[in-house]
Amino acid sequence: MTVHPLHREARVSTSTRLRRRSHARTRVVDALVVGGGPAGLSAALVLGRARRNVLVVDSGRPANANAHVVGGLLAHNDVNPLELRRQGRDQLAGHPNVDYREDAVVDADTRGEGLAVRLGDGAAVRTRALVLAHGLRYDPPPLPGVDNLWGRSVFHCPFCDGWEVRDRPLAVHGNGPEAARSALFVSTWSGDVVLCTDGLARLHGERAPLADAGVRVREEPIRRLAGSDGELRRIEFFTGPHERRDALFVRTRRGQPNGLAAALDCDLTDEGTIVVDGDGRTGVPGVYAVGDAATDHSRSVASAIGTGSRAAYAAVTDLVG
Repeated sequence: MTVHPLHREARVSTSTRLRRRSHARTRVVDALVVGGGPAGLSAALVLGRARRNVLVVDSGRPANANAHVVGGLLAHNDVNPLELRRQGRDQLAGHPNVDYREDAVVDADTRGEGLAVRLGDGAAVRTRALVLAHGLRYDPPPLPGVDNLWGRSVFHCPFCDGWEVRDRPLAVHGNGPEAARSALFVSTWSGDVVLCTDGLARLHGERAPLADAGVRVREEPIRRLAGSDGELRRIEFFTGPHERRDALFVRTRRGQPNGLAAALDCDLTDEGTIVVDGDGRTGVPGVYAVGDAATDHSRSVASAIGTGSRAAYAAVTDLVG
């Protein structure tokens, strides 16, 4: 069948329009920040002030959502973590080149030109710099009753919450030399600390230092954590008397909260965090990681803000250079 030239031209024009429309759906930015916590907002602020076009994509599920206050943050006393995020977004709103979007980044690809990212609603974004600020997944040990106390009287970081429970009856959950060191550490905040090993203690030369610091050791398996309204009241054991405690520090199980690091072939440490250099650069060109996602120690809001700022400086330098 012979196709009339006008019909052929119409088909070509339609095909061209479809390709252009498809291309138009792919947004292009200088930098995309995954995560709207302190690290991500800090990175976006520096990038925005450097007049980069920035998109912040946040899923709205912060790792510290259960916490009531942020401790140890200069010029902020007892600020709620959700309120801190809100203030950060308000500050970014003064920069028209920074866009904030509630969504999830579900995939990322380094093939082709630049970095391709796909959002949860199916939208595609291409970026020259990708900042992974999505934090870590923190899972407390499976102690009965811990869920209602997590982030309010059961904590994982004494630097973040030790001051607020200073000089009160405290406990540390864990076993082995590392748990003993944690208990000695917590004893600097209180003279009444109990190390709960939740079974036969695997302590070697740590018993004497614990005793010298006034730290008692309870080896009985824990039956449950008892409390109400987020406040720990006592630790109950299967045998022996219970311990009246006001707060408990535990070691969490940690991991990446999504598959982005794996999709981008980022190297991970034994702790499950992303390997970066001193400025937040990963081994993948154009990809940076900040905050808890890339920190093996000193996990705090103050530290997260610093890593976000530092990586953003590096990203701007790399974009210009």
